[in-house]
Order: sequence, then C-alpha cells, then structure tokens
Amino acid sequence: MHLLRSSLPRSLQALAQTYGPLMNIRIGSLQVIVVSDSDTAKQILKTHDPDFASKFVFGPRHFNVYKGAEFFNAPYGPYWRFMKKLCMTKLFAGYQLDRFIGIREEETLALLRSLVEKSRNGEACDLGLEFTALTTKILSKMVMGKRCRQNSNLPIEIRKIVSDIMACATRLGLMELFGPLRDLDVFGNGKKLRSSIWQYDELVEKILKDYEDGKSGNDGEKDKDIVDILLDTYNDPKAELKLTLNQIKFFILELFMASLDTTSAALQWTMTELINHQNIFTKIREEIKSILGNTHRLIKESDLQKLPYLQAAIKETLRLHPVGPLLRRESNRDMKINGYDVKSGTKIFINAYGIMRDPRTYKDPDKFVPERFLVAEVNTERKMGYYYQQYMLELKGQDVNYLAFGSGRRGCLGASHASLVLSLTIGSLVQCFDWTVKGDEEKFKIKLPTGFSASGTAGGSSLIMMDTQYFIVTILLCLGIILLIQSINTYRFRNKLPLPPSPTALPIIGHIHLLGPIAHQALHKLSTHYEPLMYLFIGSIPNVIVSSTEMANEILKSNELNFLNRPTMQNVDYLTYGSADFFSAPYGLHWKFMKRICMMELFSSRAIDSFVNVRTEEMRKLLVRVMKKAEAEESVDLGEQLKELTSSIITRMMFRERRSDSGIREEVIKMVVELNELAGFFNVSETFWFLRRLDLQGIKKRLKNARDKYDVIIERIMKEHESRNHKDAGGVRSMLDILLDIYEDKNSEMKLTRENIKGFIMNIYGGGTDTSAITVEWALSELINNPEIMKKAQQEIEQVVGDKRLVQESDLCNLSYIQAVVKETLRLHPGGPIFVRESNEECAVAGYRIPAKTRVIVNVWAIGRDPNQWEDPLEFRPERFEGSEWKVMSEKMVSFGAGRRSCPGEKMVFRFVPLVLAAVIQCFELKVKGRVEMSEGNGSSLPRATPLVCVPVAREGIKSLFSLEPKVNF
Repeated sequence: MHLLRSSLPRSLQALAQTYGPLMNIRIGSLQVIVVSDSDTAKQILKTHDPDFASKFVFGPRHFNVYKGAEFFNAPYGPYWRFMKKLCMTKLFAGYQLDRFIGIREEETLALLRSLVEKSRNGEACDLGLEFTALTTKILSKMVMGKRCRQNSNLPIEIRKIVSDIMACATRLGLMELFGPLRDLDVFGNGKKLRSSIWQYDELVEKILKDYEDGKSGNDGEKDKDIVDILLDTYNDPKAELKLTLNQIKFFILELFMASLDTTSAALQWTMTELINHQNIFTKIREEIKSILGNTHRLIKESDLQKLPYLQAAIKETLRLHPVGPLLRRESNRDMKINGYDVKSGTKIFINAYGIMRDPRTYKDPDKFVPERFLVAEVNTERKMGYYYQQYMLELKGQDVNYLAFGSGRRGCLGASHASLVLSLTIGSLVQCFDWTVKGDEEKFKIKLPTGFSASGTAGGSSLIMMDTQYFIVTILLCLGIILLIQSINTYRFRNKLPLPPSPTALPIIGHIHLLGPIAHQALHKLSTHYEPLMYLFIGSIPNVIVSSTEMANEILKSNELNFLNRPTMQNVDYLTYGSADFFSAPYGLHWKFMKRICMMELFSSRAIDSFVNVRTEEMRKLLVRVMKKAEAEESVDLGEQLKELTSSIITRMMFRERRSDSGIREEVIKMVVELNELAGFFNVSETFWFLRRLDLQGIKKRLKNARDKYDVIIERIMKEHESRNHKDAGGVRSMLDILLDIYEDKNSEMKLTRENIKGFIMNIYGGGTDTSAITVEWALSELINNPEIMKKAQQEIEQVVGDKRLVQESDLCNLSYIQAVVKETLRLHPGGPIFVRESNEECAVAGYRIPAKTRVIVNVWAIGRDPNQWEDPLEFRPERFEGSEWKVMSEKMVSFGAGRRSCPGEKMVFRFVPLVLAAVIQCFELKVKGRVEMSEGNGSSLPRATPLVCVPVAREGIKSLFSLEPKVNF
C-alpha cells in the first residue's frame, strides 16, 4: 500500500515501468497480479478467456441484502451465461436500442433547451450535474419508461438512492483490506449500505408490483422496456433458467450503478479535451456542417455514422480516460502465463489505463490526437472541406491495445448504447454552443480522484481511499482488534480439548533435535515413550504423528473428509508446476478427475493386462543378465538390476519405447532421480516461518534448473508422440497416448493441461521406479536370511508351475505363499514408510484436538511393527498371511495408504513384485557370505543401507527353460 500514490491506475503504471508488465502486489490482504501490457492481456482476455471469465469482488459485499443475486460480478457459470445471452439477444440487442432512439433524442433535446436558457441568462452551468441528470433520465426511461411517464420525479428518486448505495459500496476502508476484519462494521458504512439497499428494494418492489398488476399499461410488443422483458422471462415456464425477483431487482440496480457515473464521466472528459483543444473542436463542428449542409436542424443518431472525426475524438477520450481503468478477472484453474504459475483463484488487475498509454503501441500516448483512429481515403465524388472523407478503424475489443469497453466474454454489454449517447450528446453540444471556462484558467482541468479509479462501476469496483485521519484511526482500531482476538482465542482454547501429548520443545527449532537421520525410526521410538498420537513441531510447522492402527483408522476412515489433502511443500509444489500433478494436487475436481482416469484407464485390470507382454519381456531380460553373471561366477547387484527392470517397464508403459538404446529411459530416469532428491531435500527456509522469503541453501535455483531440464525432455517426447499421430497407432496404447487423447478431447469432462501431464509422468516415475524394485530387494534379502522360507516358496513354484516353463502372471493366483511373502515384506519394509496428510479444519481425534492446517504424518513403518497388532512383529513370518483374505485396505495395514488417497497402482504392484520375486528364486540360488545386512538407509522409499550383492547360481535344469537371447513371448 505504501507504494500507491494518487490514482491506482497511475500508480500501477509507474510500478510496471520498474517491475515489468506482470507483477504481484498486495494491498492489505488483497493480493493481485497486475497486467500492464497488451501481449499478456491478450493471453488472459483472448487465449485463455474461458479460464479468466470470472471476476473477483471486494468491498463491503457481505452487507448486500441481494448477496448471491448479482450478474455483473457473478462467477462464470450457468446464471451468468443465461443473463449474458438475455442481454445480447433482448435487453441490449440492436433492435431494442433502436426502439430507444426517441428517448435518447428527446432527453438530449431537453438538455440543449436547458443550456440555451442558461446561455440567454448568462448563467454558468455545471456540466457534471447536467450530464448526470441526462444519463439518469435516459436509463430510467429505458428500464422503466412506463413508470417514468406516470411519475416524472422517478429518475431523481432513483439517482439519489443509487448515489447513496454507491457512496457506501465503493468506499474501501482498512477493514475491507484485512481479511480477518472485513466482517466488522466499525464506522457504520455497512449499516448505511444495507439501509440504502432496503430503501431501493422498497421502491423497486412497488414498481415491479405495478408492472405485474398492469398498472403501468402495455402498448404492445414494441413498447416493452427492460423491466417488461425481465418480467416476461421471470414468468416464462419454458425459460432456460428460472429468474428470481431478487435477481431482477439487483440487475436493475447494477445497470444504474454501472451506467450513470461512467457515461457522465466520459461526457465530462470529452468536453474537457475539446475545450482544451479548440482546433479539434472546430474540426468536429465543420464535419457536422458538411454532413448537414444547409439544412437547419440538429444532428440525429442516423447522422452519427457519417461523423468519423466525432467518433474518433470520443474514442481518443476513452483511450486517455477510460471510465473502467482496471479490469478485474479471476482464474478458474491453474495455468502458466508468461512462464509464471497462476493458481486457481488468483485475482488479476488488467491495467487498461496503462495499456492504452503504452508508448510502444501509441505514438505520443499522452497527447489527445483523434487522427490516430482515422484513415484518409480520396473520394472524387465528395469532399469535406480541407479533409477527405474519414473512415473509422474498427476497435470492438478484438484489439487488446484498446480496452475502453473491456474485451472477451466480460466485455461491456452496454458499449453500443454508451457510444450512441456519447456521440449524440457531444455532437449536439459542439453543434449548438461555443464554450468558455468560468474563471481565469487557461486550461479547463478535471482531476482524477485520489482513489482507485476514475469513476464507479457495478458492484463496488471503484474504491475511494480514506482520508488521513480515517486511515490512522482505522490502523489503531485494527491493532486493538487483533489483540482482542488473540485474547479471546487464548480464552477459548482453555475450554477446548487438549492437543496430543508432546515432548518438550526447544525455542525456534521445536522438536527437530529429537529426529534422527532416519525419520520413521526416530518417530517410532518417540511414540513408544509417549502415545501413538503425538504432537511435534518441526521448526514452526505443527505435526501430528500417527503410529498405531487405531489412530490411523480414526484419521483415514472416521475423519477421512477432513484429511484428504496433502500439505503444500515448496520443493514439491515448484517441481510439479504448482501442484498440477496428481499425487500432490489438492482434493477437488482435478484430483477426482485424475483418480477416475487412473482407476478406469491407466491402472484398470484391462490396462494392466494389456502390458503383460512388456513385463514378461523385460523380466526375461533381467533373468538373462543374471544368468550371464551366474555363468561367469560373478557377483551381481540385484538392487541395480531391479531398478533397471522397473524403469524399463515404466518407460515402455508410459511411452511405448521398446529399446533402451533410444535414450529415453536413461534420460528420464536420470532426471527423475535428481527431481526426487530435490523433492525430499530438507528446506530450512520452509521449516521456519521467518525465513520463508529467503533461499539460504540456494535450492530455488536448483529446482528451477532441474524442472526446466525435465520440462524440455518431456515436452520433446510429447511432441514426438503427437507428430506420430498417437491416436492411429496400432497395438497397445501407452499411458501418454491416453493422456494426450484426453488433452485433445474438446468434450472431456475436464481440460487437462500439458503441465498436468508432465506432473503425472513425474509421479509415475517417482512413485513406481524405486518402490517396487526396493520391495523385491527386501523380499530377496529376507528369503536369503531365512532359507527355510526360501525353500518353501521354491517348492510352491515347482508344485504350481512345474519344471517345464518359467512362472507367468497367470500363475500368481495359485502362488499363495509367494503372495504371503510379498505381504510380509510390505509389513516390515513398506515402500513408503510414512505418508503425510493435512487437516482442512479443526477436529477431534481420540479425545485430542487437531488444529486446522496441521500436518498429519502416518508412520506406516511403525504400524507394521506394532506389538499390539502383530505377534513377534520383528520376525519375518509369511505364514501370518496364509489363507487370509488380506487386502491392503485392511485395518492392520496401510502400506498403500487408505481411503480416497490410497495408491492407485496397488494392482500393478501385486502383479509385478510377486512375478519378479518368483522368477528370480525359481531360476537361481543366491549366495552371500554369512547373513544379509538388514540395515535401512535414508530415503522416502525405504532403501537398503547397503546394496544386495550376491553370487547367483543357476538352479538345476533352469537353462533349458530359456535362451540367453530375450524373446517377446514365452
């Protein structure tokens, strides 16, 4: 706020010269992006118009008794579209405006008579008051002409009430600028607003009743005014959308608020410029004379199209002095503008004032030069004195360099009407009068208000800054209220449920000193000393730690709706294009749409079955590589081999690539490894609130470089797929094919962006590559250390599969012990040892209070080792799962999460892990010196501390089952 001087449009124009055409500012708690150039404005108003078709609102709107009935500021949706259609086809259609020609010409003539009388008496006139009276009478007769004929004072009554409403609705105090205080009405402005609106309601209610009772008369279809049309729509049982009386009342009010001051201000500015530029004034008068010839009459609306210089002067006035200098928009979804992330709900000011004074577009932008809107063309049949006939350039909002009437879906509905009133009035005043300025001023000047805009528009888009005394009093009041609220909250918390138990925290760092290098182990150790629901501060971030099945069920089932979001973490949020992915996206329409795609398209049983040959071929390649090591009697790092296997399968499922020599797999995997490291990097600046604007570790630059490299790689792959016409490709459709089909589908339930697809690919690689490979690695480690279990598993394979072929996916349903081994491995070594949720609002869990926006860390590793749930929990015993109908969603296990946010790739894991595990132990004995070290490393996917290196020995008769060259089919 301290950077704002004089009028807001001018202040923003000055700031844009320093900070660029796209900048982020905060006015109190109102945070907005300001657009100050036509190129960026074009992206918002043209390229992405549907995504910015809503307006944001501010001011004391909660005191409006018609709240929710507005049209001008209504969100882009069915009601707004219905009313826009009604305006364009009936209320402000060309034929309807033609019906009102008589009203405009009659009131213009009345204005001229009044001015003639003042001229004869030598009286000065206040053009502002005259223009306000003119626009009020014209609009009143257009809206409710029948009542105006019965009551000539009605326009005056309406003007007074609307003025009172606008005085309150457009006054912005500090209370409105600070979110927590906006509901307070310290100075009584809200009360005055509500009182004025009730006064208006009483007046318009009586008018509507008279119309419905037929007291206002009806002279037929041609005599219908705007109220007639609105009531016809209200009473039409076949109407596309049912209007309410409140919507009609507020629409009428919005018309008056949007039109009266704006048209009057435009008339004043035009006369100001013409009086200050007598040469232009003279040219307009000569143009009028040349059109009218020797006929002694006033100009009419039918003459206006022949007066291009008059039109140019008005357009030039509106360029220099737009009555709506700031266009308001709000984004409906996440997207990128000029390389910057714009999240859904972002508020945007488009500085039309600054754009129309841009020296790159307009030569001498601060000069009044109507000729810039003209083209001269020689016409041998007719000349107009010194000038040839002039033709106007068409500027109907299609050119974003000229935004006097806005642009796109939210462009001004009354532009045609305003243009007619302006042209007829100014032309008449120039034709009939010479003008002098009262006083000794050489130039006639009108100053812009020191507030936020030149004039008022509907719904409080004009803001009037408070004077210094009001400003100081409000600040002091705000400070007092904040202290009072803090005291009240402290008192309220005394009577609330307690927070979960918590160890003693240190200043600033909280409980960071209690966390070891491996987080899930440290949290498990703490939970054994306190309770399975524990409250910790990691820096300034509050966390609740869940370490038991009962507490997990409370969070993930009983209170699931309150814990469906993941917390926004700076590193992850940036890497995923502002949480445009699936994994970290907030619970909402986009997330639900992506979940449905996963369950019905990408990870459905049909989709998984379609890739069976891919998994079979890549598994054979693994066995061949290990067999070569066995023949050479060399050791093999099984962990690396398994990661190569999973990355190859994912690459082929995602991109349909068959060979690793294509370079795609290595390129993407290398990039994803770097992204995963950065995503899990401990960000000091995020952990402590007072450091959040700093980048102490230089991580922002690393994040940007990594994401930019990833973006280039994936964008190239996507374009290659698009150029190959992925829709017509034969065979199995890859995941990218499916996503691109949805991206290009105009009838899709929700529009995917390229960032959504890139984020999803990042999720699949990050969540699928390491976890599955590490699970197989842990399972083999446990089997090597437990030879009797290894032998039992091998015997089951021999019994089900025999010795004539390799194990196949179709055998898995009969390999119950192998399945039990996998489940027991996931219990002791879950691929994700912890997962994080965030509370949407305050709630109670197990008798404890969980504040809103608290991170909830579910310790899956600890739950799998809970002695209250598992007998001998540290012992590897697959038999505990034999014969059971165990599922991951059972009460005891949360290896894949739970509820709506559970892992959608669970089915895929239970195809891949048991198959690879069975194939390896079917083909090889794995020899190590002594026992396998079972220490855990540090990482989000629970890696081993040391690699699993062993010497493979081919089992008897295994060589006859496959050759050393891989084949697609067994």
